[in-house]
Amino acid sequence: MYIRPFMGCAYYPEDWDEAEIAYDIRMMKEAGITCARIGEFAWRKMEPVRGMYDFGWLHHVVDELHAAGIAVIMGTPTATPPIWLSRAYPDVLHQFSNGHANHGGRRHCCSNNPHYLEASDAIVHAMGREFGKDPAIIGWQLDNEIYTGGSGCVCKYCMENFQTLLTEKYGTVEELNRQWNLNLFSQAYDSFEDIPPAVDAWHNPHIQLDWKLAHHKADTAFMHRQAAILRQYTDAPIGTDMMPLNGLDYEEMTEPLDIVQFNHYNVPGNLHEVTFWFDFLRTLKDRPFWNTETATTWNGSTAITQALKPEGYCRVNSWLPVALGGEANMYWLWRQHWAGHELVHGSVLSPEGRPCHVFGEIQQTADEFGKAADFINGTKVTSPVALHFTSRSWNLFEQQHVVGGLEYAPEVIGMHKALLRCGICPDVIGAKHGLDGYKLLISPLLMTLEDSDLAEKIADWVKNGGVWVAGPLTDVRNGIGAHFTDRAMGMLEDLLGIRLDYSVPTDGSVLKAAWSDGEELTCRRWVECYSGAAEALASVTAGHSALNGETIIGKIPCGKGMVILCGTLPSEKDLDRLYRLAMAEADVVPYKTTGLLVAAKRAGDAEGLVLCEVGCGKATIELDEPMRDLLTGTEYAAGVMEVEPYGVHVLIKA
Repeated sequence: MYIRPFMGCAYYPEDWDEAEIAYDIRMMKEAGITCARIGEFAWRKMEPVRGMYDFGWLHHVVDELHAAGIAVIMGTPTATPPIWLSRAYPDVLHQFSNGHANHGGRRHCCSNNPHYLEASDAIVHAMGREFGKDPAIIGWQLDNEIYTGGSGCVCKYCMENFQTLLTEKYGTVEELNRQWNLNLFSQAYDSFEDIPPAVDAWHNPHIQLDWKLAHHKADTAFMHRQAAILRQYTDAPIGTDMMPLNGLDYEEMTEPLDIVQFNHYNVPGNLHEVTFWFDFLRTLKDRPFWNTETATTWNGSTAITQALKPEGYCRVNSWLPVALGGEANMYWLWRQHWAGHELVHGSVLSPEGRPCHVFGEIQQTADEFGKAADFINGTKVTSPVALHFTSRSWNLFEQQHVVGGLEYAPEVIGMHKALLRCGICPDVIGAKHGLDGYKLLISPLLMTLEDSDLAEKIADWVKNGGVWVAGPLTDVRNGIGAHFTDRAMGMLEDLLGIRLDYSVPTDGSVLKAAWSDGEELTCRRWVECYSGAAEALASVTAGHSALNGETIIGKIPCGKGMVILCGTLPSEKDLDRLYRLAMAEADVVPYKTTGLLVAAKRAGDAEGLVLCEVGCGKATIELDEPMRDLLTGTEYAAGVMEVEPYGVHVLIKA
């Protein structure tokens, strides 16, 4: 039985002389490492010639790690197909719009190519047969950081896949022409085969959206295909390590997988952003996620673009996934590469095998994981507040360019940060996630509700007593990003008996607004003006006679619940005011903190708080009762508790 939470690392024994393995494992034990990821890029060493496998060296490494009490996550190496495959089938390579296709790097292949799929199936079957029942292996990682780079592959197989998906989605080319409004610019097509790849031109945003989604679906299907193969051989959980970019649908990707895996390389200036992703990841599966990659010190490929991080940063960064619902923190990488790619990337050991300067923080964190293990493993993070973040809206914003410079993910992450400032650590949820158990739901920039029955689900939840903060730019487009032609909003106008009168961009120089008590409201980038709201919380005060007096933020009862329509992107101060108002309406009691992430963990009678300071500054929390820190044994009285810069505390009732 291996120790959880896991303190892990990525290990590449294929890069080193076999004589180094014993030393590496001894140093892993000294560091507190309890889990190693291996195999993800070693296809050529596993299969040097097609159909001829060599797993002896890999068995040796797995056996040595197991003997040392270090668990193994086995990676399938499909991100790095060997040259023998590219030589035999040049069409397996990702084809760029300029006609270039090159072997090398990683993910240089096409997820739709039948020759690549056949070779990938074979190596995954072979690995499953070899390691499927190995007691050392606690899980599988499929491929590595799969996502659609650039504009996507334009090979014939990708084009066939794209056209097939369009046929399935729209039925006939006439229906596609109608939904995309291709009378505009005389763009209408006569057949699906006429539709080009969405590259190298000012394309219709609908073709850009479906082109990107086609590549997402191909990559997702490729991961699901591998998982189906491995399940023939193993009962260990299967996942794929993902990066926070590109609009990938995390719900769709992880739905048939067993465990969520995630890689991040945040730095002091944006460390708070990774808390958003962890709050999202824990809602995707009913089991803890694995943070499969983060840096001990800095990341870097051909150059280091970061500086020395303050003492304590590595520790708090390593604690965050565990504090927010995960059961593993893993470093990329164990031992810095001595030649080749990513030569200057941070690691636990240098190429000559010497510990990095944060080795002590790694040891401390691993020791703390052990001290808090029973509490961490026996409880779950709970929250009465949910914040919407959907792949559909992410992709729509990338194609629509609603307001210049307005990006979906950064704005929603900003809303999340505001909730942390207000003393709430929310669940971040996708379109498919249920709403039971939440008191307050916040849906900013949720451009379409035509996604996984969102409209019906939200309406029922509000009518049964929920408080919903909706907007801005919520429910203003259909599922493919087109405007409604008979109303401005999809379901909100009918549900609430209101009307969206005007939508205008703003930089604050002309349009002015105020709260109902006269305090100025700062509107960033965008303003929506409503009529019919039961109570105007904020309105336009100047700018244009047609807009003056129009409601920007309004409160409308709905069944047993309430909707607060927010028609702008407020300043930090105004956003905090809005959220505190909404929490009061929803009977949500926030923690009284300054500058602190507070994760409440509960299960049955067990409950406590994990505190993490992520801004390298002093913070406080007001405790309602005496509590004891599992990491140090220190007891804190009820009242104000101070938390040091990058401090971590695991508190239970004293």
